[in-house]
Amino acid sequence: MPILSGNRKFILPFIFSVAGMAGSFYAIYMVTAGMASFDLIPFIGGTLWTDIVVLFVAAVPLIIIVYFLLGLPIAALLLVVSKIVRGAAYDTNIMEIGKTFSGVRMVRRSAAPALFAISSAGMIQNSIEDALFGTPPSIPPDLQFVYPIGLSLMAALILMPLALALYIPTWLLDDAGIVSHLERGLLNMRVCPHTEGVGRWYSSMLGGFSIVAFPFSMFVAHFYTPFVVEHQPLTLQNIFVSSLWTLGIPVMMMAFIVPVVMLHEKVQHKMVSRLQRFARWLGAVEVKRERVRRTGR
Repeated sequence: MPILSGNRKFILPFIFSVAGMAGSFYAIYMVTAGMASFDLIPFIGGTLWTDIVVLFVAAVPLIIIVYFLLGLPIAALLLVVSKIVRGAAYDTNIMEIGKTFSGVRMVRRSAAPALFAISSAGMIQNSIEDALFGTPPSIPPDLQFVYPIGLSLMAALILMPLALALYIPTWLLDDAGIVSHLERGLLNMRVCPHTEGVGRWYSSMLGGFSIVAFPFSMFVAHFYTPFVVEHQPLTLQNIFVSSLWTLGIPVMMMAFIVPVVMLHEKVQHKMVSRLQRFARWLGAVEVKRERVRRTGR
């Protein structure tokens, strides 16, 4: 399948984002619309549903500010830290990399921060519940089971700016082609040659937390809490719903992050060039990719 170029590569991410956001807001509406009227923000008219929508809309400029004001400085800071920590055995340079980045890769890039936000949300979910609904919340019987699912999604959305503040710098480092590789002198030792993007190094550490925390937080929120703590009926339908939402919430979170990835794809070139200039100031030079080929043929 040919790789789409130009603005056509944004078609798939755009459709994915719109569909995921629509599903997310519908899920939150299912949780909040049937509850007793509760005005979270007094100066905003309407119900809790209205307040949540206003908060999410207000989060858009916050995320843009995070990207333009914090992305480049944090990326430069991460580069300095990496050079200090790994400088004894690794050189940090700029590798010549390709320019193509498809719509599928944009969607995949949103997965790591989405899982990080969901995993982190498990730690503050009780606080979010107390702040939004009070203790204990007044929940109609027909929403008892879907309530923790919507709460997980809302908590993850609240933590999304933090996840982006951590991951946007790694995108900049990756797209700048900044890598750490073994010093030339170590290549004569019995050590495997190793080259790794500085951004990938940091995102791998963040991803390690998500891989461990995500299954645990989803099990507690969607299986242990409803079936053990709240004694919800252990029916095949309820188990299916819990399993479906365990897989569905990350997809919905990705839908909110994909627009940031699209924004990055549009404007990253100038920021990447500035980051490369900073890397050169730290002593980085341009290196080329070595061709890997089989021997004996």
